[in-house]
Amino acid sequence: KKSIHKETEFDTRMEYSYLTDINPEDDYTCPNCGATKKYKEFDEGCPYCKSFYNIDFKDKELGGKHHYDRVLRSNVYRVVTLIIDIIVSMILAFLFIKFTSRTFNEFDFTKILVIGAILTLVLYFVFYLLDAYVVLGPIKKIKDKENKKQIEFWNRTKYDKKKFFNNFNYELDRVLYRDLTLIDYDIIDYDKFDDYVKDNIQYVNITIYIRLLNLKDNKISSKLTVLNYTLKKNSGNIIETKDGINVIKCPGCGASVDALEGKCSFCGKEFGSLQEWEII
Repeated sequence: KKSIHKETEFDTRMEYSYLTDINPEDDYTCPNCGATKKYKEFDEGCPYCKSFYNIDFKDKELGGKHHYDRVLRSNVYRVVTLIIDIIVSMILAFLFIKFTSRTFNEFDFTKILVIGAILTLVLYFVFYLLDAYVVLGPIKKIKDKENKKQIEFWNRTKYDKKKFFNNFNYELDRVLYRDLTLIDYDIIDYDKFDDYVKDNIQYVNITIYIRLLNLKDNKISSKLTVLNYTLKKNSGNIIETKDGINVIKCPGCGASVDALEGKCSFCGKEFGSLQEWEII
């Protein structure tokens, strides 16, 4: 009952939305055994007959990137600007005192520190603007080039962007949470998309910048890192779900199945996938 970690910075270009017409307080009757309970009590399937429920939304968007603004990942340039500002200001203050004072003692040294500090405050904005042109200019050009490549990727491939990001984020859940210490993550940016075709199957390589949050020894650690994944377009049967509860039957034995598994847990028959894109 106490906060042990807090994250405050998120990329507003990444959008998440879940839309449904279902009221969790409404009554729902299991189509398999007839049990009636509140809709919210069937989140994990029917608690009586153990039928799998595949709950979906009328509309959802998981981590779709909608804007291509320049986003700098580090504030190091501000620290560098301040250090350069301090050094230059102290040198100017030293030269001023050295050539205008008749003496040079401890009092003059104190004046150097005071004048240098004042110059630092006055000149920081000037140095910040110079830094923006000299240092950040090339970085902005690189960012613009990366963004242009991503825009061209979507225009050229004509992939369903919402479905692609939804599939990728679900697959990312499946892969990342194999690490039992992971408690949360969020994608900071999509850096790169490269597509290719092999044996008539479409593949996309994705590079993402991501924040991983791990819990170990009752301490939460936060780490920013770059990860690479390859997605393969599923050419098999794609299962379509509707808003609310979806009871999906195995085409082999008729048992209710978990659509996320891809095959029946009773007879082993494969029945398709919810994912058009899968991480390999």
